[in-house]
Amino acid sequence: MKKNILLLLLFLTQSATFGQYINYKFYEDFLTKYVSKEGNVDYDAIYENKKDLTMIIDRFKSIEVYDNWSKNQKLSYWINVYNVYSIKLIIDHFPINSIKDIYGSFDLRFIPYQKQLISLNYIEKEILSKTLDERIHFAINCASISCPSLNRKPFYGDILDEQLEQAAKVFINDMTKNNISRKEIKLSKIFEWFSDHFLQNNTSIISYINKYSTVKIKEQATISYLEYNWSLNSQMKFNNKEFLAASN
Repeated sequence: MKKNILLLLLFLTQSATFGQYINYKFYEDFLTKYVSKEGNVDYDAIYENKKDLTMIIDRFKSIEVYDNWSKNQKLSYWINVYNVYSIKLIIDHFPINSIKDIYGSFDLRFIPYQKQLISLNYIEKEILSKTLDERIHFAINCASISCPSLNRKPFYGDILDEQLEQAAKVFINDMTKNNISRKEIKLSKIFEWFSDHFLQNNTSIISYINKYSTVKIKEQATISYLEYNWSLNSQMKFNNKEFLAASN
């Protein structure tokens, strides 16, 4: 009897663990096909082959988020959802030069969740930000040049910490996003917009940047923020050097 109970408990534990693992290979194939190594998206090709995106969206719709998922499983799922629905938002309004060309883009409720529709802002501010992991800001891509580059590999719960650390290093040391020297730093506005997130466990923005920067910054260095380029992170526009949208 005791043996049967132990076997049942083992089965339930393994089932719960297995149920938390989502194989995002279907999404990775899509990213590999339509996203360059630099993180630019071939929106033109996706627009011509909308069925590929529809299939990916349908697969995400079929995934049910369970309360017993680990924090990292939930986090990886929502990062992936944010990124793929950013692409969908662009394709739904294509052709455009910027996500900002879509009125109220970040507040549009078009993402199905628990029999309701939610927005990109809801995912970022009400779900991802409440995990208190500031590195999510290096992982989500809002279809713009100044955003963190879109990762060609989906985020997975079992390796999420490693992926987020890598995303932080890549973004902070990317000279198209931040200009860093020992005595002066010009940072992405992401660090200004979400300064409270980066300061929750750090004494200053500089101390946070120094955890990842290849250039060690003096604590007295001057800080300014770069204009944010909302131009579409389009592979076509990147190839033709056509960055038309306004910055702010």
